[in-house]
Amino acid sequence: MARGTKNFSRVVFALFCAIVVALTFIPYAGYFSYGVLSITTLHVVVILGIVVLEKPIYGTGLGLVWGITCLVYAFSGITADGAIFMDPRISVLPRILVGLFTSLVFILAKKLFKRIKGSERLSMGVAAVIGTLLNTFFVLTAISLFGTGFVSLGATLTQIYKTTVTINGLVELGLAVVIVPVVGASVKKNLKA
Repeated sequence: MARGTKNFSRVVFALFCAIVVALTFIPYAGYFSYGVLSITTLHVVVILGIVVLEKPIYGTGLGLVWGITCLVYAFSGITADGAIFMDPRISVLPRILVGLFTSLVFILAKKLFKRIKGSERLSMGVAAVIGTLLNTFFVLTAISLFGTGFVSLGATLTQIYKTTVTINGLVELGLAVVIVPVVGASVKKNLKA
C-alpha cells in the first residue's frame, strides 16, 4: 500500500481509533483516576492523529470515536465522575467539536507559520494547546448546558467539579504540549520514509 494514498490514510486513521479504544479500557492508560475525578490522556492521541492525518474529516472521526468510548466508559461505572458523562451531549458532542476545530486550527497554523523554521512542530504545539483548551471549554460548556440530564448537580458541587476539571485541564495541557510536537514529528517522519 503506497503512502499518501486514501487507503494508507484510512489505515493510519483506523490505527489511531484502535489506540483510543484500547487506551480507554486499559487501566491507568487512557484515564488516571484519583478520588472522584480522572485525568485523560486520550486527547493526546486524538491530537496526534489530527496532526499526522491533517484532514478535518479524520479529526472529526477521531473525536467521535473518543466521545463514544467516553460514553461507554462512563456506563462501565469505573469512576465516580463517570455519571456526568452518561449524557452523550456531554461525552460525545464536545469531543466531536474538539476533533473538528483542532484540525482546522492545525491547518491554519501550518499556513500561518510555513515560513518559520520548525513550523511543523510549532503548528503541532499550537494544535496541542488549542485542542486541550477546547476540550476543557466544550466539556465545561456542555456540563453547564446539559448537566441536569442523567445527573443533577447542586450549585456548589457543580462549581467544585468545574474547578477540578479546570485544574485537570492544565495538567492535560502540559502533557499535550510536551508529547504532541515530539511524537507527531517523529510519526510523520517515519510515515514518509
